[in-house]
Amino acid sequence: MPSWARQKFENDGLSVAKGEVPGYSFVHVNGYNPEIPVDTPATIWPEGGLYPWSVWSVPRTLTAVSTSALDTGSVVVEGLDADYNVVTEEIDFNGTTEGTGTQEFIRMNRAIYQNGDGTNAGDITITADSSTVGLITLGLGQTLNGFYTVPAGKTGFITAGDFSTQRGGDAQIRFFIRQFGDNFRIGHIGEAYQGTYRYDFPVPLPLPEKSDLEVRASLVETNKVRVSVNFGLILIDNNKLRR
Repeated sequence: MPSWARQKFENDGLSVAKGEVPGYSFVHVNGYNPEIPVDTPATIWPEGGLYPWSVWSVPRTLTAVSTSALDTGSVVVEGLDADYNVVTEEIDFNGTTEGTGTQEFIRMNRAIYQNGDGTNAGDITITADSSTVGLITLGLGQTLNGFYTVPAGKTGFITAGDFSTQRGGDAQIRFFIRQFGDNFRIGHIGEAYQGTYRYDFPVPLPLPEKSDLEVRASLVETNKVRVSVNFGLILIDNNKLRR
C-alpha cells in the first residue's frame, strides 16, 4: 500500500469498517455489570465478580445452556484457538438441556445467541471446565464482556472508551492490560459519578498480539451499582506495521 493511501485509510474509520483496508479491522467491545459491590473490584461483565482467567491455563471446549426451555437455538462463540488464532464455533443446545462444542478455545471474546424466532427468553450460560466464561442475559442476544484478547499476528490499537454509572452511583474505572507471558497492570484509570466518563485516545494505545484487556470497576460507595463500558479497537496485521 502506498504511503499516501496508508495515511488516508488510517485516518478514515469508515474505510476500515467497510473492509476496504487490507489487514485492518475494527472491534467494538461492550460490557455490563448490574451489581458492583462496595469495596470489591469486579470485572464489567454480567456474571459478577472477577473474570476467571485461570480457567484458560489450557485450551477448553465450551458448553452452553439456558434457564428457559424456549431457547432452542444456538450460540456462536468467537474466540481464539490454542495458537491464539481467531476461531468461531456454533454450539447447539435445547433450552435447559446443555450442548457442548468440539472446538478447543484458549480465550472466548464474545458469544451471540442465534435463533430466527427471536432473542433469548432466558439467561444463557457458557462454561469452560465448569466455570462460567460468558453470560447472555435475557433478551440481549449476546454477551456483554468488558474484556478482549488480541489475536496472534495482530496488534490492537484502542481508539476510544467510555464508562458509565447509574443515577446516584459512582465508580472508578480501571483498564487492565496483560501482555503475553506477563502480569496484569493498569493501563488507564478514571472515575464517573451518575454519568459517563469518556476518553478519546489522540494517540491510540497499542496492545501487542495475545494481550489481554480487562475493564474493572472499583471503589463504589453504594452497593450494587450498575456500570457499563464500551471501547473500540482497530486491529492491524503485524506485517502491515511499519518497522
